[in-house]
Amino acid sequence: MNPRSQDTPTPNSSQELEKIIGTLSKITSRSPEEIKPHLKALIDRLSHTKEENTRDDLASASFYTNSTHEEWSAEFHDWVNSHKGKDIPVLSDEAMSRESMYPDRW
Repeated sequence: MNPRSQDTPTPNSSQELEKIIGTLSKITSRSPEEIKPHLKALIDRLSHTKEENTRDDLASASFYTNSTHEEWSAEFHDWVNSHKGKDIPVLSDEAMSRESMYPDRW
């Protein structure tokens, strides 16, 4: 990851942001001063979403590497039970047949 803070714009990113603000100003017929706070809020929200996804990925990886067979089994059963009562249609026998899954092999 880049050692610079994501909050500190680099010269290129500052120029790119100014171009984006100019384009948005033309599209929306609003002044750059009106657009800047909205664009900053959007960038902040996207940055937080990316950080949260990274944290979730790390937590998933930790579970994968550190959990026991019993923990895996319990988690799987919890997942299975979370689908009960959701009125999910059952696939027909034909839909589950090997021939329907691999039509080019039969």
